[in-house]
Amino acid sequence: MKKNILLLFFLFLNISVFAVNEIDSLLKVLDVTIKQRPFYEQKREFRIDSLKLELNKIADLDQRFNFYHKLLREYRNYNMDSALWIANERLDIAEKLHREDYINTANMNIAEILGVMGMYKESLDIIDQVDGHKLDEKQKAYYFHLYHSIYTLMSENSFAQKEQKQYESRLSQYKDSLLSVNDPASLGYQLVMNGKLVEKGKNEEALALMLECYAKYGNDQSLVGTIAYGLSEVYRKMGDHEQEKKYLIISAIADQQKAVKGYIALRKLAILLYKEGDLDRAYTYIKCSMEDAIFCRARFRTLEISQTLPIIVAAYDQKVKQEKEKLEKYLFLISILAVVLVISVICIYKQLKKLSLARKAINTMYEDVKRMNGDLNDLNKKLSESNLVKEEYIGSVFNLCSTYIDKMEAYRIDINRKLKSGQIAEAAKITSSTSLVSDELKEFFRNFDAIFLNIYPNFVEEFNALLIENEKIVPKTGDILTPELRVFALVRLGITDSSKIASFLHYSPQTVYNYRLKVHNKLIVSKDEFAVAIQQIGK
Repeated sequence: MKKNILLLFFLFLNISVFAVNEIDSLLKVLDVTIKQRPFYEQKREFRIDSLKLELNKIADLDQRFNFYHKLLREYRNYNMDSALWIANERLDIAEKLHREDYINTANMNIAEILGVMGMYKESLDIIDQVDGHKLDEKQKAYYFHLYHSIYTLMSENSFAQKEQKQYESRLSQYKDSLLSVNDPASLGYQLVMNGKLVEKGKNEEALALMLECYAKYGNDQSLVGTIAYGLSEVYRKMGDHEQEKKYLIISAIADQQKAVKGYIALRKLAILLYKEGDLDRAYTYIKCSMEDAIFCRARFRTLEISQTLPIIVAAYDQKVKQEKEKLEKYLFLISILAVVLVISVICIYKQLKKLSLARKAINTMYEDVKRMNGDLNDLNKKLSESNLVKEEYIGSVFNLCSTYIDKMEAYRIDINRKLKSGQIAEAAKITSSTSLVSDELKEFFRNFDAIFLNIYPNFVEEFNALLIENEKIVPKTGDILTPELRVFALVRLGITDSSKIASFLHYSPQTVYNYRLKVHNKLIVSKDEFAVAIQQIGK
C-alpha cells in the first residue's frame, strides 16, 4: 500500500514538473514571438498591399464588392478604422447595385466593426434594421453571430447585475439560434456548443469537446488561436489555472504570429502572471496589449487594458524601484569590497616585495655560503694534498737524515782511524776534496725528484702540455727532472719565492730567475693562467 502511495506521489510530481517545464518553454516561445512582431506585421502588410494592387485592376462592381471581403478579413482585428472604411465601401457599392443582399451583408460588416470598437448601441441599431427573414442560411449564421458577439461583450463588461442577467439571457437565446443554423459538423457549431455546455455547468463535456477540436484543428494556424482561447476559458471555469495559462499562451502565440491586434488572450495572460508574481512578463505583455489595441483602433480593448495597465505598471515600477535599491546597496557593498580588495592587494604586494627582497638576500647568502663551501673544499683539498706531501717528505727526510748520519759516522770513523794511524796527509786529502758535497747534492736531487714524482707522477706531461710543441722539456738520460722542471716542482709545492728556491737548490737567484724566464717564453698560455695551471697539476 505504501509503495503504491509513493508511486502515485512520484507520478504526480513528474507530471507537475513536466507541466511547469512545458509552460516555461511556451512562455519563452511567446517572448521571442513578441520580439518578432515587426516581422509578422510586415507579412500582413505585404498581403494587404498585394490585395490592394489586385483591387485596383478590378472595375466590375460585383467583383469589387466580393474582393473587398478579402481585404476586410485582413484588416479585421488589425486596423479597425481601415476595416470600417472598407465596410462602408462595400455598402456604397451595394447601394449602387441596388442589391438588398449586398446591403444587408455590408451593414452587418459595419455592425461587426463597430461592436469590436466598443460602440455596442450603434452596432445593435444597425443589426436591428436588418430583416432577418430575408437572409439566406449563410447570412443568418452571420446575423446571429453578430448578436451573440455583441451580447457577449456587453455581458462581460456590464456593471449592473440586473443588466448582466438580461444580456446573458439574450446571449443564451442567440446560442440556440446559432446552433439551429450552423452545420453540426462545423467548427463554428462546436465552439457555440462549447459555450452552451459551459453555460449549463457541463464543464467536463465542454472540455472533451474542445480537446477534440484542438486535436482536429490544432495544426491550422488560422484556427488554433480561437480554439486554444476556448480551452483556456473552460479550464478557467474548472479552476485549473495551469492549463488555463498554457492555452492562453498558445492562443497569444497564434495571435502574434497572425499579426492580430484586437486580441484578448495576451491581456488575460498578463493579469494571470501578475497574480502569480511574474511582474516582468506581466508588464511586457500588458504593454504589448496596449500598443496593439491602440494600433488596431479597438477603443474598447484599449479601455479594458487601461483598467489593468496602471496596476501592473505600478507593481512593476515598485519592483524596479526595489531592485534599484538592492542594486545600489550591492554597488555600495561592492565598492567597499573593492576598496578592501585594493588595500589587500597593496598589502599583499608590499609583503610580496618584502618576500622578494628576503628571497634575494637568502639567494645572496646561499651564493656566499656556496662560494665559502667551494673555498673550504678547495682548502680541504689543498690541506689533504699538503698532508700527503708532508707525509711523503717527512718520511723521506727522516730517511735521508738517517742516511746522512750513517755517512757522517762512517766519515768520522775513517778520519779518526787515519789520524790515529798517522795518515795525516790522507785525512787532509779527504777533507779538502769537494766531490763529496757534489755527490751528496746529486743524491739529494735524485731523492727529491723521486719523492716529488711519486706524489705527482704526471707532472712532466702536464707541465709540457702548457708549453709550445717544439719547446717541451724532456729530462736527459740519468736525470729524473731537469733544473727547470725542478724549479717549477718547488713552485707546485708552494715555494714561489726565487731566493728560497735558489737556496734550496744551491743555485744563485739569477739562475732561478733565468730558468723561470726561459719557461715563461715557451708558454702557450698567459703567465697568470700558467700560475693557476701549475697549482692544478696532479689534482
